[in-house]
Amino acid sequence: MSATTIWSSQNEISQNYSELIGSMRQSNPVHLNMFGDLVVMDYKNVKRVFSDSENFRNFDFTERFRIVSAIANNDPALLEFGESLRYWLLFMNGDRHAEHRRFVNKKFYEADYEKITRNAIQEVLNIYGDRQEADLVEIARKFSFLIISKIINLESSDYDFIQKFSYVITLIFEKTLSVKDLLECANMSRQFTSYLSQTLSRHEKDLTRSLLLEMNEIMGTSRIHELISTWEFLVNAATETTTLLLTRSIATLIDNKDKEINWNSHMECAIAVEELIRFVSPVNWIPRQIHQAMEFEGLSLNKGKTVLVGIASANRDPAVFQDPDTFMPTRKPNPHIGFGFGIHHCVGARLSRFEMQKFLPAFMSAFPSIRLNPAKLCEWDTKVFFRGYRSLPVLLR
Repeated sequence: MSATTIWSSQNEISQNYSELIGSMRQSNPVHLNMFGDLVVMDYKNVKRVFSDSENFRNFDFTERFRIVSAIANNDPALLEFGESLRYWLLFMNGDRHAEHRRFVNKKFYEADYEKITRNAIQEVLNIYGDRQEADLVEIARKFSFLIISKIINLESSDYDFIQKFSYVITLIFEKTLSVKDLLECANMSRQFTSYLSQTLSRHEKDLTRSLLLEMNEIMGTSRIHELISTWEFLVNAATETTTLLLTRSIATLIDNKDKEINWNSHMECAIAVEELIRFVSPVNWIPRQIHQAMEFEGLSLNKGKTVLVGIASANRDPAVFQDPDTFMPTRKPNPHIGFGFGIHHCVGARLSRFEMQKFLPAFMSAFPSIRLNPAKLCEWDTKVFFRGYRSLPVLLR
């Protein structure tokens, strides 16, 4: 297998991705790819990169869009989008990242997630309870939207827009986008800015005490762009990543019906969820950037060099995990890094675990006979960084 294969979005690559990245990790775990990026795939070095936030900084997408804008005759939409990315936690560094993360963490987790999750689960079961078949991706998307909509008081009519926005925005991570693709991302960002401004106005007019409004009042009108960009990131992460994780987790449970899980046991449920996060690893790659010229595993790296950190690969490293390609719901210990590691550890990790521990027992209990629909083929998405299903037809009964 050539090193270029793992960057392909073809269906056959997606279906055998774990095997392919396993082969590459074994033969060449740290290498430069055809784009000139440093690729890190083994657990030890992936964790080393995550642990060293001084040398391996969050990626500067603002600079990327400044360059692309120059190529596109200084397109203002691309410049605006690049500037908005400055306020995504995913692209902040140092003290600025630490300060903003503390603020977001404090406010984000003030919501009543027990009630929010319970109500969202019930709505999903009400929608699909009497159906014979469904698309598992659609179910996961519906649940993820219900969670974020209840957190910041969105309306059910916003569903289509939020799904389209979340899907398009994650395209910025892909390596081979054209200027046209990046312009689509920038256009969606502009639409989201307008949408969230209107949502804020609606909350103020209706005297809605929403988390969105509270954050706006604390930050002040002078930082409205920072608030909007923060939620641009949070809405995208809460929607797209949750959809991928839930879809592939349930698909894994369908494939492993012979492995019983006592969902009523909090401990067994929690351990199984951790194994699903490891096994699925919906975020395959995370970008980092070299802060100053350095050497890494014998390679000389210049300042600004892109580093692609292989989370999905590291979580299947046999040096750390016994039988890594086997789903073992009782696996313990399980030092996976599905949510990253270090100071940039996923801000939504606690919520994601909570959602999984509540949703999966209720869903699998409601549909004990769930199985793939043999009459309909699944469809893989074309994304590489967020590799998952575009459609996964199932029979619920």
